[in-house]
Amino acid sequence: MKRCKKFVRNNKGVASIEFSLTIILFITLVLFVAEIARMAYISSVIDLAVSEAAKESKNASATDSGGYDSRFQARITEQGGAIWGFLTRPDAVTMNITYADSINDMINTGGTAGNSRYKPLARYYLEYKYSPMFFPFPEIWVDNLLNREVIFVQEYERSKFMD
Repeated sequence: MKRCKKFVRNNKGVASIEFSLTIILFITLVLFVAEIARMAYISSVIDLAVSEAAKESKNASATDSGGYDSRFQARITEQGGAIWGFLTRPDAVTMNITYADSINDMINTGGTAGNSRYKPLARYYLEYKYSPMFFPFPEIWVDNLLNREVIFVQEYERSKFMD
């Protein structure tokens, strides 16, 4: 009984125990904030890259430098900046473009891949497969958060859209 009271009242080492419990929480919080900041950066870069790449791609002829697809993909890889290569993997990005004759066709089918000739509407789509660096998140939530798509009228095909 006397030993138990002595053990409970002994304060030696309390600071070490409190520090070890607090530092674990602090490091977890710092890594969580770093992961959220990384996700926010990737999301912002994807927004800018998709809009700029699609805008540049739609304003050129389909026959210039390999077509809309290759121009879109080349611009996406250039748009990320220096930090993009450090924070992402090259195989994490999937891109595609689908084309449609009319708004109804785009709504009903989402367009078709391949031939862009005489198809004035294009849907530029980018899917980013996120993998956490510091702190795991539910994949379904993050993957849906980092998908982007824009629909543009192709400048060199728009005469067909006006009919």
